[in-house]
Amino acid sequence: MKALVDQYQRSLVSFFLRRSRNVWDAEELTQEVFCKILKRRDIAFSDYNDAYMFTIAWSVLRDRLRREKVRHHEMHVEYDESYAPEEQITPQDILRGQELYDQFLLLLESLSPRVREVFILSRYERLTYNQIAIHRGISISAVEKYMMIALKRMKEMVKEPQ
Repeated sequence: MKALVDQYQRSLVSFFLRRSRNVWDAEELTQEVFCKILKRRDIAFSDYNDAYMFTIAWSVLRDRLRREKVRHHEMHVEYDESYAPEEQITPQDILRGQELYDQFLLLLESLSPRVREVFILSRYERLTYNQIAIHRGISISAVEKYMMIALKRMKEMVKEPQ
């Protein structure tokens, strides 16, 4: 196998580089060619010639292009950390989060049982208003009313200065 790699690696990388214009892709595609060869145990390494090697290379390239087309590769944007610097979470952030969570639990406890149940079914159980209405035996407009009450209280809680 080493002899095969030594003989064809440079020409395969050049072949892929002319078609992809990307060094990383060219090297990766070249590796894929050699992986395909390794999987074919029925053909001796000495039986590979230029025509067969480049037939495999074309096949690998076509497979890659098909995959990229199906996955809409041209629409992907690479992640760049310079645009989204990592923010450090401070002990104050943790404390503030815990305080908000405690406030939320108190608010939830302060809601009437019907409003609380409707809110939990909607937001945590992910039931639709129609499903909640059927489950609770109430109208959809009652579900909407209970959700407005709960959400209004949540909004007031978030707006209150701490």
